Amino acid sequence: MRIPDRFRRSRLAGKERNSIHADEMRASQIKLLYQQLPSALIGTAANAAILVLILWREVSRPLAIAWLLAVGALVLVRYGLLRAYAQANPTSTDAPRWARFFLLGVAANGALWGLAGFFLFVEHSYVHQIFLGFVLGGMVAGAMSTLSSFRHAFLVFLLPALLPYTAQILRHGGDVHIAMGAMLVLFVAMMWMISERLYATVAESLRLRFDNLDLLSDLTSARDRQKAVNQELSGQIAERRRVQRELQESCEKLEQRVRERTEKLARSEEALRDANRRKDEFLAMLGHELRNPLAPIRNAVQVMRKLEPDEPRLRWARDIIDRQVDHLARLVDDLLDVSRIVQGKISLHPTTLDLATVIDQAVEASRPLIEARDHDLLVTMPDRHLQVKGDRVRLAQVISNLLNNAAKYTDVGGKIWLAVEASESRVSIRVRDNGVGIPEELLPHVFDLFSQADQSLAHAQGGLGIGLTLVKRLVEMHGGEVEAHSAGPGRGSEFSIHLPRFFDDADEVDAVRSNTA
Repeated sequence: MRIPDRFRRSRLAGKERNSIHADEMRASQIKLLYQQLPSALIGTAANAAILVLILWREVSRPLAIAWLLAVGALVLVRYGLLRAYAQANPTSTDAPRWARFFLLGVAANGALWGLAGFFLFVEHSYVHQIFLGFVLGGMVAGAMSTLSSFRHAFLVFLLPALLPYTAQILRHGGDVHIAMGAMLVLFVAMMWMISERLYATVAESLRLRFDNLDLLSDLTSARDRQKAVNQELSGQIAERRRVQRELQESCEKLEQRVRERTEKLARSEEALRDANRRKDEFLAMLGHELRNPLAPIRNAVQVMRKLEPDEPRLRWARDIIDRQVDHLARLVDDLLDVSRIVQGKISLHPTTLDLATVIDQAVEASRPLIEARDHDLLVTMPDRHLQVKGDRVRLAQVISNLLNNAAKYTDVGGKIWLAVEASESRVSIRVRDNGVGIPEELLPHVFDLFSQADQSLAHAQGGLGIGLTLVKRLVEMHGGEVEAHSAGPGRGSEFSIHLPRFFDDADEVDAVRSNTA
């Protein structure tokens, strides 16, 4: 284990050094630009003079003189920039500012040569056109060697220098000019590729240089440390042996503690599994035990309803008992369903279902609670015939749970929307309300068992916090998924169910006819 750790530490140290040397490498690249600037200035001035001399009789002389003076002025300005850089001796922190100054000079130089390529273009002489292209190509080739040490510096000169000349070539439209334009484009591409390779070579050389400096520094430090260690080694042998004995004893004690802690964790994990199993068994037993008294109570209520007592208070008490028995029955059913799902005992009876029928069944099951709280329910169904494959009772239970959840957590007189959408592969059922909403930090936990966003409201409306857990588990058993969204407290919430869409032969024929139409 020691060798990989050492390699890993070395690799991390190398990354840190590369990050530290990034500014220094950039400063070195900028320094190379300024070091090569004198030769570039001499070449620029010489080429400009030769170009004007050759084209003196073929172009406008005032224009040629003005262009030559502009080139000379720019050469002097860039020479002054070189002197200022040499005197300032900037640090790596100041290097980007000097790089911007240099690139401005490069762009201005490229623009001047681009103006020459456009305005000093001799339209009636192929010889002078080729000579002008030869000079511009020479300037580009020279710029490639002097500017490739800094990324994109060559591009800053290349584009403004050659694009105007290329435009003049292509503007004439003859076969020769088109061929010259194509060759020029090829030349530009080759120069750019060579420039990128030169830049990569320079960057790699600088990186190796700094790596070598780091290596030399590390070797020097290691040599000094080795000397100090060798000087103290004779007096520390006994101490090292004592430390080794203590370390060995500590390791043995640590291993013993680790074994004890591992055994303790194993026992704790087993106890937790046993407690969880007992909890599931208790929930199942509790659900069955709570369900047993419900049937006699419901029968007694039915007997009281047939007797039709004249006393209003007896009717009021009978109705309260009836409603609370129904509510308790729903809670017990949810509790039993959760217990069956956790224990893996629940089973589905999938059939091909008409989604509209399932929606109607769910709405009917939730309508008493929705009407009791005076909510407006808006159901939107597509005109198409939609089918899914699943358990009719369980899917209706899922949608009904979402509707009941929306009804309970929306103030009286609220609005609930149920919308069905369909794509080629799945069917989406969305239940949205303008109720109390869900805080952002609780959204990831709304489907957890016994989770309730607003405890005070939950206690007021009733519920164990298992309805959404049932929704998630049952939807996943049908091969679908469920999502929850809310803009925050007081801004409502939306639950979306996505189920695989099922097509039978009739649906496929209808789809073909619809596409044909």
